[in-house]
Amino acid sequence: MTADFIQTAISKSAKRIFTAEFTNAAAYDAIVAEITGVDNPLGLAEVELGKQTYKTYVGYFDPNTSEMNGKVQVTAYTRAEYAAAITALTGSADLKTAFGNGGTAETSEIGTEATWNVRISAKLGTDTFQISLNRDSMTVSGYADDATLAAVDAWADTKPALN
Repeated sequence: MTADFIQTAISKSAKRIFTAEFTNAAAYDAIVAEITGVDNPLGLAEVELGKQTYKTYVGYFDPNTSEMNGKVQVTAYTRAEYAAAITALTGSADLKTAFGNGGTAETSEIGTEATWNVRISAKLGTDTFQISLNRDSMTVSGYADDATLAAVDAWADTKPALN
């Protein structure tokens, strides 16, 4: 006789795609801080900031031709590390010489090469779930109670950046 699987939980997932992606780090960080703050707007019983990933590229440009001669990928696990890495890489004379023939170094937090992702673990009532916030979307996953999604949806509706 074989053992059978018995359903122990219902897990749902929903995604909201924004009409415009975040281009302002401070606005993005404010949303994260609001969700994870002590006075969070959802009345979460538990909330924990989980994995954070911030990625972009720093491009190095030739001063004579303005062509990009190389680029370095930045991957950081906190916003502070991300900002510090960009500052170090765009300010490095050695890298500008190596890649850009002594030219300029630039990065852009706007565009397809820059990604930001924050995962938040939360509990509303007895429902435990995750929120994943990206530059262009937000996903609520692992919830079982439709009231959880309704609460997150109602709050997100009040935030212009999340619409």
